[in-house]
Amino acid sequence: MNYSGKHVLVLGLGESGLAMARWLVYCGAGVRVADTRGEAALAERLAALRADDPQAEAVLGRAFAPELLEGVDFVAVSPGLAPEGDLAPLMPAIVERGQPLWGEIELFAQALAALREETLYKPKVLAITGTNGKTTVTSLTGMLCQRAGLSVRVAGNISPAALDVLREAVIKDKIFLIELAEQDAIAAAQAQAEAEAEAVRQAELAEQQAIEEARHKRAAARIEEAAAISVPAPVPEAGMPAANDAQLAQAPVADVPPVQAESEQIAEPGAGEVAAAEQPVPEVAQGDVVQDGAVPVAEGGEMEAAGADAAAAGTELSETGVTEAAATGEAVEPAREGEQPTVLTEITEGVEHVAAEAANSAESDDAGMQTDVAGNEAEAMNLGVFMEVSRTADEDALADVPPPPPPPEPVYRGSMPQAWVLELSSFQLHTTHSLQADAATVLNITQDHLDWHGSMDAYAADKARIFGERTVRVLNRDDERVMAMSSPTAPLASFGLDEPSTPDSFGLVNDNGMLWLANAFVHEDDEQPEGKRRRKQKELVPPPVTLKRLMPADALRIRGAHNAMNALAALALCRAIDLPMAPLLHGLRDYTGEPHRVEPVGVVQDVEYYDDSKGTNVGATVAALNGLGLGGRPNRILLIAGGDGKGQDFSPLALPVQKYGRAVFLIGRDGPAIRAALADTGVELVDCATLEEAVQKAGDMARVGEIVLLSPACASLDMFRNYAHRAEVFVDAVRELALSRGEVIA
Repeated sequence: MNYSGKHVLVLGLGESGLAMARWLVYCGAGVRVADTRGEAALAERLAALRADDPQAEAVLGRAFAPELLEGVDFVAVSPGLAPEGDLAPLMPAIVERGQPLWGEIELFAQALAALREETLYKPKVLAITGTNGKTTVTSLTGMLCQRAGLSVRVAGNISPAALDVLREAVIKDKIFLIELAEQDAIAAAQAQAEAEAEAVRQAELAEQQAIEEARHKRAAARIEEAAAISVPAPVPEAGMPAANDAQLAQAPVADVPPVQAESEQIAEPGAGEVAAAEQPVPEVAQGDVVQDGAVPVAEGGEMEAAGADAAAAGTELSETGVTEAAATGEAVEPAREGEQPTVLTEITEGVEHVAAEAANSAESDDAGMQTDVAGNEAEAMNLGVFMEVSRTADEDALADVPPPPPPPEPVYRGSMPQAWVLELSSFQLHTTHSLQADAATVLNITQDHLDWHGSMDAYAADKARIFGERTVRVLNRDDERVMAMSSPTAPLASFGLDEPSTPDSFGLVNDNGMLWLANAFVHEDDEQPEGKRRRKQKELVPPPVTLKRLMPADALRIRGAHNAMNALAALALCRAIDLPMAPLLHGLRDYTGEPHRVEPVGVVQDVEYYDDSKGTNVGATVAALNGLGLGGRPNRILLIAGGDGKGQDFSPLALPVQKYGRAVFLIGRDGPAIRAALADTGVELVDCATLEEAVQKAGDMARVGEIVLLSPACASLDMFRNYAHRAEVFVDAVRELALSRGEVIA
């Protein structure tokens, strides 16, 4: 797509030539345009080119000569310039210099390939050619793609030029991508700010978690420490002398950490309390019932609650701590009201808690006055196990976190169309080499442009250039030349007027006199495994085909069997790129056709009038006769034909005229040639000087239920500006005929 530094000769400054020149300038090339017409005829187009490139060189009003090729890297040729005609003086020099000769569609194909590499733009491309029906199929296919949800551009021979549409789309896309980049930058800045805020929040949370973890560790250490220092001296067994207070006071305390006094000084027990503590706890008889939480009481109420010994143990601990503090010279003062408790205060509280638990344990008839030392050690051990399990769980949780997903594949994010639908002529395809359409069709091959191509074989070969290596080939089963374009290495779909019977084929099914559009497809059995044996069977035995009726042909708003064929071709193209069937069928029902292509004009006294002015060759008129005649009573069409025949052979008209025609009204330069070709058909032939005269005479002859068809089989330039002007004259004549008979056509 980058032609910077290249100098290109553009031959012809028609619509396609101007589109090529402007595209090449946009892509950085210098251009020289040449046309055999003078500047006056091309003033508007030349002004458009020089608005893009004031330095563009123009050589106008003279025949092409080899001097035009000087300093040129390649040649861009407009369609219609025949190699054996206007290009003849240049062709030997082009071949000798080895200069590429490319047309508009080749430049378009190169542009799509470059955009794919540069921007990942990968649109669907559907291409249509054929002698007849390609404009209808192109328009219909574009509409169906839109109905299926794709953004679509239709271009090519149908107009506008493909490169004009592409240039405008690329310019808009660049603006869109700049705006998108700005939006992405704003979104990225917002995301960065949010990420930074989240990082701060996570840091604060981590700090809080660290503080909390440290607090838990300190608490755990205090619990372990308290559990260790709260274990009382063992109570002597029976038969051994009990230790007195003096002995307890002399017990070694070297391993006990100092304890500060609690906020309130622990009072020493009085003599009565000591005496009560020294008395033995009465045993509970086996049959007595002890209430939950109650302490057994001896007869006469001589015993207080059995937790006094645990309180004594706590007092003993407090005294020991105070003694050690005095030994180190530290003052021990009670905590003042409102002050934060010290670590030793917390430990003392822990001691009291443990002492209370020891007192409660004394309620058991087996515990006596002893504390379960092994139980405290087990608690300390369980705490360690708990912390180890927690640590292991955290590590396992981190290990189970899946790795982050891979970054997404880069995709195209621009505004270019998702699909291109191209109508291509044989002239355009003649200079096309690298087009890789996703699906393409050759609708039919009949005599046309033989003066340009030289032979039917050369004409068909240029039509076949529409297929690339990977293109799905959508072919007409009713045309032998078209079916010869199939390839064993390329996917195939087909359409025809007969009942479809092969996979991916479309056709018509006659069901009790009603024609249905139908589709044949392979119904895969998803329930059976795809083993080696089954694959081998599938290779040996053709898969079963399912036939499905899609819609009645009468539901189409475009009339005639040939238009049913056009609908089937468009349907096959869309299905070749996997578009869903339902919206396609809805689109077929809504399509009203293209101007001047078997277009209904109106009904006058129960006679239908059709405008097929676009039928500029024999094949188009044959298709119109067969399309309108099929399914109706024979010999009910009154045909208006004639004009500039371009050297065609009119003999193929004979069979459909004989089968469906009642009269033929001849106009234009080649009216006599058509008369000669139809002389043996037995159909009435009427010569007319003008188209208006032909309409008047046909209206006078037509009967109820018959059809008057303008399908000239010739070009229009011998009598009109173009085929649209010819159609305009025909429609006006029909309206005048209706008014003369008291009817009005909207």
